[in-house]
Amino acid sequence: RLNLSDGNINGQNSNMGQNILRPPTVFSYFPQDYFAPPASAEILGPEFGIMDASTSLRRANFINTMTFGNGIQPSGTDTPNGTSIDFTELQLLAPNPANLVDRLNRMLMHGTMSDDMRSSIIAAVNAVTPATDTLKRARQALYLVATSSQYQAQR
Repeated sequence: RLNLSDGNINGQNSNMGQNILRPPTVFSYFPQDYFAPPASAEILGPEFGIMDASTSLRRANFINTMTFGNGIQPSGTDTPNGTSIDFTELQLLAPNPANLVDRLNRMLMHGTMSDDMRSSIIAAVNAVTPATDTLKRARQALYLVATSSQYQAQR
């Protein structure tokens, strides 16, 4: 959930290879004839045409800025509000890491999170100290889900 967003995040998305609402062709952002990495046995993988080491790091850095930083700050009259995440709901769930991760699974992954990933994120949230720091727990869980390879893959 965005809090007071003016929607001016396009500059960030352009750096990650997807200029919001402005795909370079009618085929969207991905080159249709792009092959996945060599180990994939010559399978077409158009999404890998824009996902490389650089864009992977940019995406992780963007998620870090949005979760642990102050989001996208206002920059004058064109962006009067900036964009940030409202963690209120996630903080309410943070005392129970399993409930928190299950909510993120439904919200962001439509219930497709693997059991191994779920267990790992619950353990990571449980490791956040002090346990009463619900904001830090919520941020940790969101960051781990949003930067995971399972979240990056479209199904």
